[in-house]
Amino acid sequence: MMKHIAMISLLLALTGVSPAIADDDCHVPLSQWQPREAVQKMAEARGWQVNRIRIDDGCYQIRGIDENGRPFKAKIDPATLSIVKMKRTDRHDDDHASGRRQSTGSEMIDASGALPSSKLFQSGELPKTVVK
Repeated sequence: MMKHIAMISLLLALTGVSPAIADDDCHVPLSQWQPREAVQKMAEARGWQVNRIRIDDGCYQIRGIDENGRPFKAKIDPATLSIVKMKRTDRHDDDHASGRRQSTGSEMIDASGALPSSKLFQSGELPKTVVK
């Protein structure tokens, strides 16, 4: 029984059968690509302010500001100039993108003004940290 399972899995691996994966790459021959100037004009016609045009995964990739003033990143089909994938972000996402924030220590004090009950605060002062 184990030999049959091993043979079937080997056969499937060799024939290239794999689960379907969503593909947002562009597979367009270079001879069919439109020039960057056409991409720039398409973006301007949509009301976008373009910061950068580059090539990624065989597609044009535009980074800029959309017609509503929101930052975005879009993958564009190089032949048809249609949008393959688009991601918009909030302006505030950049502030929290690293997951870090500066701590003043004041957020450790509760509403009554008392320090939390912990051995760290027995001296009555906030702990001091040094980052090297």
